[in-house]
Amino acid sequence: MKLLFDLSSNQNIYDGVTVYALRILKGFKKHNYHHITILCNSAIYDYITSNYPEYTCIKAKIDNNNGSLIKNGWKWHKQVKNIDCDVIFSPNPYLTYFTTKKIIQTIHDLQPLKIYSGRTLLAFRIFLPLILLRSHRIITITDFVKKEIKRIYPFIPARKLHTISNCVIVDPTRYPSSPLPERYLLYVSTLWEYKNILTLLQAINILKTKIPHKLVIIGKPMDDYWEKTCIPYIKEHQLEPHILHFSKPIDDQLLAQYYQFADLFIHPSLLEGFGYPPIEAAIHKTPVLTTKETALYESTMGILNYYEPATDSQALAKKIQELLANPPSNEKLNQIAEKLRNQYDYYKQAEKVYQFLTQN
Repeated sequence: MKLLFDLSSNQNIYDGVTVYALRILKGFKKHNYHHITILCNSAIYDYITSNYPEYTCIKAKIDNNNGSLIKNGWKWHKQVKNIDCDVIFSPNPYLTYFTTKKIIQTIHDLQPLKIYSGRTLLAFRIFLPLILLRSHRIITITDFVKKEIKRIYPFIPARKLHTISNCVIVDPTRYPSSPLPERYLLYVSTLWEYKNILTLLQAINILKTKIPHKLVIIGKPMDDYWEKTCIPYIKEHQLEPHILHFSKPIDDQLLAQYYQFADLFIHPSLLEGFGYPPIEAAIHKTPVLTTKETALYESTMGILNYYEPATDSQALAKKIQELLANPPSNEKLNQIAEKLRNQYDYYKQAEKVYQFLTQN
C-alpha cells in the first residue's frame, strides 16, 4: 500500500503536533516500512530530507503565512490529486477538506473551540466538522478526545474513531550534574492561559519564604497573556528572584538535565488532549505534580501526584510542600518511569498507527 504522510501544515519541528508526527515517522523508519511519500512544508523540508532520505519528500506548494484556508486547501487538493498514493495520513488535519482520496487523520484535541474567538473560532467551527466528515477513519490520541468528538459532533459515526496514544521518546542518559546551582521546581510547556501558569505563580508567591527553590519556566508565550497578566503579577509580588524563564527552545540534552535535577515537575494545565511534559518528566524519574483535568488523568495513567481544584493556588502550594518534604522513593519513581515508557514506546505505537492506516 502506498502511503502519503502529510506534513504540509507542520511549520516547526518543536510544535507538539509535529513532534507527534516525527515520532511516528521515526517508528516507521525503524520498522523499515516502505512505499511512503512525505508531503512536507518548506519550513521543515531540509530537516525531513536529511533525517529521512529513504523516503520520497515533496515540498508542499501552499503558503501558510499568506494564503486563506480555502485557497490553501484548494492548492493542497490539487497537489495531492497528482500524487500516487492509496491512503493519506494527516497528523495535522488543517487543509484536507477538499480531497476525494482516502484520508485518515489524527485529532489531537478540540482546544481551538475553547481558546479561540472571532474569525479564527468561526473557521474552526466551519472546517473542523467538514474534516471529520471527510475522514475515512480518525485517530484520537486519548479516549477523552474521542468522547469529546462524540459529544460535540454526534453525527460522526463512532466506528470512524479509534484511540492510539501518542509516542513518548526520552533519552535514557543520566547526567552527572545539574544545569543550575540552586534547587528548583520545573514547568515545561507553552504559556497559553489555559495552561494555568498564573495559579502556579500564585502558589510560588505563597511559598517564596517557605522553600529555597527557584521556579524554572521553559515555555514560549503564545499570545499576550504572559505579558499582560503574568509579568505584572511577578513584578507586583516581587517574584523575579524566584523565577528563571527560558522562552526559546533549548536542546534535548539540556532539557533532559533540567528534568532530571528538578526536585518537582509541576504541570497545572486545565486543557490537554494528551500532555507530553508530565509524562516525559516522570520517565526521567522526576516527581510530578499535575491536575486531573481533561485528558491528563487518563494519559498519566493515574499513577502520578495530583492536586484539586486545579485553579486553587492554596491547594497547589500545600501539595508542593508535601511532596518536597516527603518525595516519592526511588523505587516508586523507577516503577512509574518503566510503566509510562512501556505504554508510550514509539516503536510499538508506530506499528499500531501503520496497521490502522493500511487495514482495509
